[in-house]
Amino acid sequence: GNPNLGAVTGMLIAVENSKTNNTSPLNSEVWVDELRLSDINEHGAYAALARVDVNLADLGKLSVSGNMHTQGWGTLESHIGDRALDNYTQFDAAINIDAGKLLPKSARLSIPVFASIDRVVSTPQYDPYDLDIKLSDKISLAKSKAAKDSIRNAAIDQTTIKTINFTNVRITPKGKIHLWSLSNFDVSYSYTKTSKSNPTDLLNDMTKWRVGFGYTYQNSSKYITPFRKLIKSRSQWVGLVKDFNFNLKPSLLSFRTDINRQFGVYVPRIVNTDLTVSKVQFVDTSYDKYFTFDRFYNMRWDLARSVNVDFSATNNATVDEP
Repeated sequence: GNPNLGAVTGMLIAVENSKTNNTSPLNSEVWVDELRLSDINEHGAYAALARVDVNLADLGKLSVSGNMHTQGWGTLESHIGDRALDNYTQFDAAINIDAGKLLPKSARLSIPVFASIDRVVSTPQYDPYDLDIKLSDKISLAKSKAAKDSIRNAAIDQTTIKTINFTNVRITPKGKIHLWSLSNFDVSYSYTKTSKSNPTDLLNDMTKWRVGFGYTYQNSSKYITPFRKLIKSRSQWVGLVKDFNFNLKPSLLSFRTDINRQFGVYVPRIVNTDLTVSKVQFVDTSYDKYFTFDRFYNMRWDLARSVNVDFSATNNATVDEP
């Protein structure tokens, strides 16, 4: 095994007979007066937190934030065991704008854009494999720069998330809307990638894509009553014919397709605690992926004031990737 003081949860005090071949009974009395923790490391530590929000007029908003703490950081009321045992850094930046406002007004484009990056890095005080040895000491004992970098990279726990979204990109309507108007169409796209690595995971990446395309046409119903002006009589016997009406255009037509794809790669880190023949030389890579193609259809047609037709359908498909 690989024993280390960092995993100690209890202590046992015993008396051993130093003489060999001594079978006579022994009588002894052992007093353990006090067992106290001494020489506590009281070195100073610090932490910081900052955030900036910038309003870009009517274009959008930019936000940047970050926080960090060093080894030994803790609040005034925290105990020794509650204090931080790592150097921690977190950074986040996000921007949310309507890029269409950067174009001439005649383009009539609406392009909402959201982009962000989030990174978290935690460097432990003690080596994650030898919990009683400081990471800095283990790095200093390495003989080459490559070995030092390898020890450092294996100990760090880091996560990076990158995102960019284009939501409901479309041409703003102008004037009367027809079935063939370009303002009825919209497009969306999103991309997110998460990368992680830590002492047990060599590589843990997850990438997600989403593409959406839609069409929506909405129209207020206009009923035609062809016999209202031809029939002047107010008799209830001809009321059914006089009030006959119909509508030539649908009230709602919509179609949407969503494509979702996910691809993940996971490689566990080889952690060997001995130099025996059981040492692991290679581990398999795991993949996590799916690919879906969904379609949604909706229609509403008010054929008459008292007669309407509603139709909706959903088609879900899965793309079988090799």
